[in-house]
Amino acid sequence: MSRRQTSRRARLPCCAVLLALATGAALADRLHLDGGGVVDVDAWWIEDDVLIYRNADGTVGLPRSIVVRIETPDGESIDSHPEGMPPSSAAASAAPRPAGGAAPRMVPRDIADRLRAAAAALKERDYETAASLYHALMNDTDVDFLEPRVGYALTQIALGEDDLALSIVLDALAREPGQPTLLELLGDLQNREEKVEDALRSWREAFRRSANDRLREKIMKAERELHVGRDYALSLSSHFNLRYDGEVDLELADAVIEFLEEQYWGMADRLDHAPRQPITVVLYPTRQFRDVTQLPDWVGGVYDGKIRVPLGGLSRLDPVTEGVLRHELTHAFVHAKSRGQCPRWLHEGLAQRLEGRTLSRRDRQGIVQRLREIAPEEWEAAGFSYPIALSLTSHLEGRGGFDGLVRILVRLGDGEDLDEALTAVYGEDYAALCRDWAETVLDQAAR
Repeated sequence: MSRRQTSRRARLPCCAVLLALATGAALADRLHLDGGGVVDVDAWWIEDDVLIYRNADGTVGLPRSIVVRIETPDGESIDSHPEGMPPSSAAASAAPRPAGGAAPRMVPRDIADRLRAAAAALKERDYETAASLYHALMNDTDVDFLEPRVGYALTQIALGEDDLALSIVLDALAREPGQPTLLELLGDLQNREEKVEDALRSWREAFRRSANDRLREKIMKAERELHVGRDYALSLSSHFNLRYDGEVDLELADAVIEFLEEQYWGMADRLDHAPRQPITVVLYPTRQFRDVTQLPDWVGGVYDGKIRVPLGGLSRLDPVTEGVLRHELTHAFVHAKSRGQCPRWLHEGLAQRLEGRTLSRRDRQGIVQRLREIAPEEWEAAGFSYPIALSLTSHLEGRGGFDGLVRILVRLGDGEDLDEALTAVYGEDYAALCRDWAETVLDQAAR
């Protein structure tokens, strides 16, 4: 997110929703026991009159008679002892549930174990491994339920392979029409292709079948976007989908897309990465930008999966607007490079760095004041500071060069947490690096 001459917070999509959709659908049932107790389980199955479950505490058997019901993650209930349900043998187990059904399916234990392994890899952001495991499950003739297809689609979205993800989602919907998780994924993919009306229809149907706040927010934002942008023009280039309102001068729109194309390969070279999907850029009159994004007046641009910039009143590109475009384009590249795992301070530090912003004397004074009041590694506890994000990022660049920052993004994208990535690149974790940065800043201020 950019302010005119000053950068601000970026609202960035991440993989948490994807992980919740995949792992929540397969691995988070709750047993309700006679007497009011509950147990959350990773997997369960029935052997004669015993219900056996697995969770972090191990494998436990309970009398089937004391399990009143089993609750799935989306609130559906499964009767633990319906009339006529055949008991499983010792060599079989129940997958926790199919993603779109209310009754458990009996599958071999080795398949249930493979499903858990795939979900664990997805949770750890090891997308290549998760994709391989899910793909093998999809091709297993003993597997006819939905989880592998959902999981495989999620890995392809995370890897930037939207076309492949879309084909998997459509195939899965042909098998289980109306399944809400698939409808939400379909809407996400349609929205990324700038098919906002189609996305809205998919999200509304998913919400009708399984309402939640995440879908509600997507629907409301899409409705605002359609309200102000239904008649926007669309212009395509090699790497960008540009949408713009009639109030934006046509020559200015052409200049924007030409500028972005010029910046694209330079940024790809600096970050050693090129996004696999075209980047959507939306140019708004100022008022309509506020209506769609619901952001305050000081915001000069935002990346939320699309680059959104208010250009109302401008007739040509100026240095400030070029800085905003570079800033938001950096967010798009960093998000793709790190697979949505870059922390906010580094996201904003890199965006300001490539925008060309430098610290003013007032900025430096504010940083020194903050460091005198709070432990360096806890600086965000007093409120996010964009000058601090730039200062800390620049300090790391001074220690390991710009390539060091790029290596952090690679490691974050590969599933390492921040401390692991920083230690691998700099030999110290976040807290230690913050202390080193603070010592350098305070020493310079004392001179």
